Amino acid sequence: MKIGLISDIHSNVRGLERALALLEDCEEVLCAGDLLCLYRFSSEVLSLLRDHQVHAIVGNHDKTILYAPEHPLRSSPSVNSADLQYLSNLPESLSLSLGGARIAMFHGSPWDEEQGTASYYVYPSVSKDILRVRSYESDIIVLGHTHQSFCEWGRGGTIVVNPGSCGESRDPSGLLTCAMLDTDSGRVEFRRFSV
Repeated sequence: MKIGLISDIHSNVRGLERALALLEDCEEVLCAGDLLCLYRFSSEVLSLLRDHQVHAIVGNHDKTILYAPEHPLRSSPSVNSADLQYLSNLPESLSLSLGGARIAMFHGSPWDEEQGTASYYVYPSVSKDILRVRSYESDIIVLGHTHQSFCEWGRGGTIVVNPGSCGESRDPSGLLTCAMLDTDSGRVEFRRFSV
């Protein structure tokens, strides 16, 4: 089964549209959080995610909008209350089975504080963090937050993958990224693009 992976949209509608188009060959799409940007709300992003039935979680930017005291977007007349409700109903992490694989998804890491507005950065160069992530019982662990794409295979076949960002590049090339994961082969293909 081909699964599309996206993360860190940060209210970039064009980036999300392009990523979804590049992942049309996937049967399911997962989003590892930061749908919105700290002070930029996008109803269009939330509509696209709903329309494409994307399995999404909230990230630190989304949680700041939801939980920070007196955050201005919660009372803004330009923000639809139904969109805020949709956002607040999204989980902080997700565990599901797709294509015979147990998949867990977190924005920063499995040890992020619930309803906290900070997330931990997990990079492949920090082996103790990768080992700690792998201790979570799952075949595939999807992370976001760093805006840097990577894939690490571990003993026992555990895959830790971060699709990078389809909304705000932190890559020297300036390109945005999404990923396709094939659960049958374990292959991960990063798809890079600009908008």
